Amino acid sequence: MMNPLPLRREPISSEAPHNATTCAKGILDQLQLAVWIFDIDQGRVVWANAKALEIWAAASLEELCARNMAADMSPAVERRLRQYQADFVASAATFTEMWTLYPKGTPRPMRVRFSGVQLSDGRMGMLCEGSEELGLQPETIRSADALLHTQLMISMHDVSGRTLYSNPSARGSFAENYVDFSSRFVRRSDFRRLLKALEAEGEVSHIVKVRTSHGSRWHEITARACRDPVSGVPSILVSETDVSELKEAEAVASSQAHHDPLTGLPNRLALRSLFERLAERNERSGRGLALLFIDLDQFKAINDTLGHDQGDALLMEVSRRLLCLKEAGDAVVRLGGDEFLFLASTRKKSPKRIERLAGQILKSLAAPVEGACRPMNVTPSIGIALYPDHARDIHSLMRYADLAMYSVKANGRNQFRFYDDGLRSQREHELEMISDLREALRSDQFVVFYQPRYSVQENRIVGVEALIRWRHPEHGLVAPGHFIPVAESSGLIGQIGEYVLREALRQNAEWRKQGIELEMSVNVSLRQLRSPDFPRLVSKILRQYGCPPASLELELTETALFEDDAVIHANLKALRTEGVRIAIDDFGTGYSNLARLSEVSVDCIKLDRSLIQDFARNRPILRMVIAMCKFMEVTIVAEGVETRDMAAWTAEHGCHELQGYYFSKPVPACEILPLLDQTFSTAADQMSATYVI
Repeated sequence: MMNPLPLRREPISSEAPHNATTCAKGILDQLQLAVWIFDIDQGRVVWANAKALEIWAAASLEELCARNMAADMSPAVERRLRQYQADFVASAATFTEMWTLYPKGTPRPMRVRFSGVQLSDGRMGMLCEGSEELGLQPETIRSADALLHTQLMISMHDVSGRTLYSNPSARGSFAENYVDFSSRFVRRSDFRRLLKALEAEGEVSHIVKVRTSHGSRWHEITARACRDPVSGVPSILVSETDVSELKEAEAVASSQAHHDPLTGLPNRLALRSLFERLAERNERSGRGLALLFIDLDQFKAINDTLGHDQGDALLMEVSRRLLCLKEAGDAVVRLGGDEFLFLASTRKKSPKRIERLAGQILKSLAAPVEGACRPMNVTPSIGIALYPDHARDIHSLMRYADLAMYSVKANGRNQFRFYDDGLRSQREHELEMISDLREALRSDQFVVFYQPRYSVQENRIVGVEALIRWRHPEHGLVAPGHFIPVAESSGLIGQIGEYVLREALRQNAEWRKQGIELEMSVNVSLRQLRSPDFPRLVSKILRQYGCPPASLELELTETALFEDDAVIHANLKALRTEGVRIAIDDFGTGYSNLARLSEVSVDCIKLDRSLIQDFARNRPILRMVIAMCKFMEVTIVAEGVETRDMAAWTAEHGCHELQGYYFSKPVPACEILPLLDQTFSTAADQMSATYVI
């Protein structure tokens, strides 16, 4: 290391030196250049010539050496001195910079040349040679000081990337390995992009990832084309700010915005980019992509009965099970509520993997989920659309998969179906019908017909079943089988069901005023039964028309009765407590589980018409079902009785009431009264057995 002073390699002090040293000191003291040696580690001056003592406003060398300059040294100055020290150790480096000294608090701007000097104990100190800069503009002084203290990283580089200058903040941020500007960039393409923009615009600002002494960081780099004020060569002036915390906050915010907070799955906002990425990857590999639209059946009932905490627990378990089925190249998305998407890679023109996957999803989600109070059960309905076979954009695929899922819902749920073109025209027809149904409700286009129920023991009509018809302005009288499924799926069934209930009880009240007492049967949908307010609605309408609760019988299917739904069971209990009768419709072809039947109280069981109409072949089954009903001590009604033989056989084998075209088809209310006086044999002579309902 250079040692510019002809001093002994002993501690530099102010003690009396020998003659040669005294001579050298005398020469140095005569210089108009201030010279002093600074111990960077101790933060003290260890030697100074006379001009330096004057600059530092020190009465003596001893007084100057006693000053602890580290006590009020700013962090920026300390970092800069440590950078100098490291460079002095590494090489014979020198630096000339504008500094402002503060002897006893008075600012003195100086141009100082710094070089390394080895102290007597082997540590690296710093030789300082300073000359006062008189007449400098305040802006010049302040700008030099700002460059020293600012946290902004300022550097200058030639067009090849070689670093010409770095302020302390820049020096501290970039290790020696990254002294070349281009080597800072994590992606070389970012450097090339910056140079190209500089060439075109002269100034550019980019946020890029760079390598620093603290690892990879995000910096906002502002670069401007300029010339080096020393050599005049074309250069790049760079200022940088660390924006890593901002980028991390943005990443967290983006992640939160694009992920479902409950399950952690990507959400609807993330779907588009996720789909495009998977589709592009599969296109390159010659593979296709399937979109499985998964909707949980009867999930609302869990939220309504067990609470949203249990519903959330179920959704988290569903997402976990779906993730367990995910393979490389797949993705699971939660759209919201109880709707999920499964994006699955597949071979083009070969849906075998998708069929297998759909079956696995059905099986996995059907397994009970342990809840806080009791196990929870849901089943999925799955609609499937294929990319690129059915569509190439995510919105069309979702629409087509939704149509397929909608078809599954309409056909019993807990299944999967692939989209086909027929579904689109079917859906368009359904949408048109939904619009017509809304208009029908507004325009009072619905009417109620009544079909008699004949008592075998009393040999007369004892009740009627209310059956809705739609007087369509273009298509005439429309049977319920054509529009009730659409009303169910669209949610209009609640309004239609309430209309039938009101009209039936209004008519019953009118007959009662005429002295005619008939039991009124009204069909009830699952959607109505799932409404917590349904019992109150029934009670309100009964009171409105003054009908005894026992005169009303609500018919529901076996499926509805055996739903694992606490709201349904609570509603049925409340209705029976009110005095309303409960009947099971279409019994004998569904669950027909005696153990389950014993858990619920019903008043009437109506045998399914398909069993009755083929009674010759179904006699063993009918005998068993009738025996089961007798065991339960309920009223047994045979539906679909169309011939004398059907009537005779069902009456002989224990059915209490008979209903069907043999007695009467459904008719308007005005046609019921003439039927009340007819006996069994009269009805048999007059009615045809060839009607089709």
